[in-house]
Amino acid sequence: MSTRARSLVTESEYLALPESMRSTELVDGEVVMAPSGSVWHQELLSRLVMSLRSWAASTPGDVTVVQAPMDVRFALGRILQPDAMVFLAALDRNAAQPLDRIPEICIEVLSNNRTYDRVTKRFLYAEAGVAEYWIVDPSGLVEQRTGPGLARSDDRTERLESALLAGFSLDVAALFE
Repeated sequence: MSTRARSLVTESEYLALPESMRSTELVDGEVVMAPSGSVWHQELLSRLVMSLRSWAASTPGDVTVVQAPMDVRFALGRILQPDAMVFLAALDRNAAQPLDRIPEICIEVLSNNRTYDRVTKRFLYAEAGVAEYWIVDPSGLVEQRTGPGLARSDDRTERLESALLAGFSLDVAALFE
């Protein structure tokens, strides 16, 4: 049996990789590449981001809504690209990447690697201090995770509201029409 040592990637090596529209993340020295999202994945993400941006435009304050690809450093050696993110303060339009600010809300539309989105990313986001995590299941459900360790889970099939987003209300059923 061979016990060949695996080579881990440093953050500087990761940041030196060529730009790609593919979701590429760094998790504790491992480069994780997600497959491209399906047409339905992209449609759900677009609808959700448009809804959040529409709310943000009519809300006092400087809420920033961004979507992947956008590198965010959640910890040293942990650079992730959530499908969408909400920052409850303005981001500098020329901010260097990876961003060093933790979003208040991270959103993932589930793809083929459900365990990575549901488990691994939830723990990484929780450790970094993300306040809410929305997991969008293309079958018609948004799982809203909150609380310490993002352990509290509420399944939303009709309406999603957030204590962090005053006045925001997402018609979940309409999202999936």
